[in-house]
Amino acid sequence: MSKLLFFDIDGTLIDCNQGIYGISKVNQQSLDTLKQNGHDVFLATGRCKCFITDEVMSYPFSGYVTCNGGYVEYQNKPVYKAVVPSEAIKETMKLCDEYDMNFYFEANDYIYIRDRENIHHQEFAQRWGMKDETLVDEFNPDEVETYIGMIVVNSKDDIPVMVERLSPYFDVQRHQNDFSFDLTLKGVSKAVGIQELVKRINRDMQDTIAFGDGRNDIEMLETVNCGVAMGNAVEEAKAVADEICGRIEQNGITSWLKEKELI
Repeated sequence: MSKLLFFDIDGTLIDCNQGIYGISKVNQQSLDTLKQNGHDVFLATGRCKCFITDEVMSYPFSGYVTCNGGYVEYQNKPVYKAVVPSEAIKETMKLCDEYDMNFYFEANDYIYIRDRENIHHQEFAQRWGMKDETLVDEFNPDEVETYIGMIVVNSKDDIPVMVERLSPYFDVQRHQNDFSFDLTLKGVSKAVGIQELVKRINRDMQDTIAFGDGRNDIEMLETVNCGVAMGNAVEEAKAVADEICGRIEQNGITSWLKEKELI
């Protein structure tokens, strides 16, 4: 039976911290072989489409679970989306004005930002491959359709008030650094996005495999039939995974796929 394979991006297919912005040739060949063998390959990422690096977007995936499950596509057609309410954006804007934090709200083609001159933004954008031409810093929160938010605090002291103010709207999830956080709508996750996709294309969760490394991958690894944590994954992800493969720099995905005779 053909499988549906879902791949996280950061720390799984690429590693911006190490300057790896594209999928390795070895892993690209493995993705090609999976498709030749009749399987479907998908991205499952916290990023929106315009925040995915050009190198990754150039690969012809079967579909995308983006924005931590907030927006899902199959064969270039949207099949599910969870839109951030304008009141949630407004509360985030108010909080960031009060504490001089920076926010990002992500759509398919644009990222709405509070302050592109923010002291942390240039470093953040350069590290993660955020494209300047996608940024919009003047917008009406009542007129935009976004699927996930992100916030960057200036100090650990700001975290408790940020979580308290935004948790009525979002699951606030820390990145692997201490200062940036995903703002994913309550009840939305990569797991939910995958479940919606599988349902809408009339497939079965028994056919699903996922690879991930971060905290936002935990529910996905728990929910799919076979959750595979990277060797470089956070311990919380490893703890819930069905299996653990090698590290990203070791092309651990390819080794696992060969071991399971999927390629």
